[in-house]
Amino acid sequence: MARAFKPAGEPAATFPLHEQRVANWAKLADRSVFAGPRGAPARGDSSLRARSLFAAFAAGLIAALPAHAFAQDIDDSVSVRDRPRSEYDPLGTRLGGFTLHASVGLNATYNTNVYAAETNEQEDLIFTLTPRAQLQSNWSRHALSFDAGAAIDRYSDTTDEDAETYYFGALGRLDVGSNTQISGVARYAQEVEPRTSPDALTLAEPVEYTRRELGVTAEHRFNRVRLRGTFANYEYDYDDAGGIDQDFRDMEENRLTGRVEVAVTPRVGWIFEATTDEREYSNAPLLNSDGVTYLTGINVNLTDLLRGEITFGQFQRDYDSGLDVEGTAIAANLEWYVTRLTTLSFFAGQTGEESGAFAAVPYTATNYGARVDHEIQRNIILTAGVALGDRDYEIIDRSDEFFSADAGVEYIMNRRVSFNVQYRHEELESSGVNRYRDFDQDVISAGVRLRL
Repeated sequence: MARAFKPAGEPAATFPLHEQRVANWAKLADRSVFAGPRGAPARGDSSLRARSLFAAFAAGLIAALPAHAFAQDIDDSVSVRDRPRSEYDPLGTRLGGFTLHASVGLNATYNTNVYAAETNEQEDLIFTLTPRAQLQSNWSRHALSFDAGAAIDRYSDTTDEDAETYYFGALGRLDVGSNTQISGVARYAQEVEPRTSPDALTLAEPVEYTRRELGVTAEHRFNRVRLRGTFANYEYDYDDAGGIDQDFRDMEENRLTGRVEVAVTPRVGWIFEATTDEREYSNAPLLNSDGVTYLTGINVNLTDLLRGEITFGQFQRDYDSGLDVEGTAIAANLEWYVTRLTTLSFFAGQTGEESGAFAAVPYTATNYGARVDHEIQRNIILTAGVALGDRDYEIIDRSDEFFSADAGVEYIMNRRVSFNVQYRHEELESSGVNRYRDFDQDVISAGVRLRL
């Protein structure tokens, strides 16, 4: 079962694990910019032939971009996508000690293969409405924010795919002192499993589920050392779909992570991270498991040149069925500031997961890729990326190779209005017992977002 808090096709950011999950929630919920509706591919899927195209794709795109620079105030140590744009960022509305940011987006999407089927592909035109709101504190110490959003999908022909998803949550930080912080997060979402998921069931209607998250993190810094501990609880509750009971997929996970960062030099640090977790399936006891992951590596902060971290280690997962799965763990992300106007990001990951859709089947998931963001002008941003990887199953004769590529542009007209266009291609090649699951899909979307 694919977990929403570990997206396989997106680069991890350079902030703590619990904050990465918070960011992923926002990315998954916001389909307004460079994202299609629920029926569009949500993650990268590949074939082996794509590997030879990987380096050429990113390098060729950078070579084709305009090389001129602008006389503008640019923060060199922040990626193109994340840096503030004071003349275009929405100001929001002040409400006492808080600022309210709100927006609503409308996207039109053409999908060549709505059901991600190998044969008898069904195309359709989908309209998606995405309202969002965030209330964020303006305090000098401590912090508190609330956010909520929704996505309403309407299909022109395949109306059984119509859906409404939503999320809401809160994030808070308590500054105990200048070197100590305690933060917490609470999230709830109603989601729909993408048809492109390798484990998506072939049903007359999509599978809906709820996701809940609770987490608390404590962090302390002294001298050149930073210590962080995080406890998180996740729950997944699946609804019946197509007249078939999905309760066997319900799952709860408790996760505890400890992390140590030591600044070896002002630019390079050493990392050690240990995670232990317990997964329990309500109606599939063979999938219950205990896992542990150890990672070590370095983080780099070369200001206007390179930022991120690379870690390697070992993972092991012991299932109640008696099966033990172990392998090399990888978690890496790097941002290379090629020029002041171009950011190239790399990511890679490998870990142990399991599928609860068909049977109690563990597998090793590997994914890696790159993304480039470029400012043509301060308010025109080009973006493109590739992601690929594989899933190697343990008990059954099955392996998946997936690939995705996308390219898009965002035009920020002013503080209130922005436009976006995106093209995305996704492929899955599966061998063994799941060989009928092969598919490819092309998605083109265009939209507008109005901001407060």
